Amino acid sequence: MTKDRERFRIQAEFCKAMAHPLRLELIDLLKRRDATVTELAEAVEASQANVSQHLAVLRGRGVVRADRRGNEVVYSLANRKIVDACVLIRQILTEQADFQQAAITA
Repeated sequence: MTKDRERFRIQAEFCKAMAHPLRLELIDLLKRRDATVTELAEAVEASQANVSQHLAVLRGRGVVRADRRGNEVVYSLANRKIVDACVLIRQILTEQADFQQAAITA
C-alpha cells in the first residue's frame, strides 16, 4: 500500500468516527467546555452507557481525550481544529442546500 493510500485509509477511518449525529453533538458540546459523561449524557438526553460508547469511538480515533480528575473522568477535544472542520462541513452543506433550493424555485 502506498503512503497516500494509507493516509486515505486513516482519513476514512477518522471520518467514520465522525459519522454519527450524537458524536457530532458531543463534539459541539465539548467545543464550549470540558465535561464528564454524566454532564454530556444529560445535555444530549441519552444514557450514560450510550454516551460512553460514542466517546470511546471518538477517543479511539483521537478526537477526544479523557483525563481523570479525582473520581471523575473529564472529556475534552484532543484538537480544537476539529471544530473548524465541523464548521466547514456545515457551511458546505448549507451552500449545497441553498443551491438545491434555488434550482427548485427557478
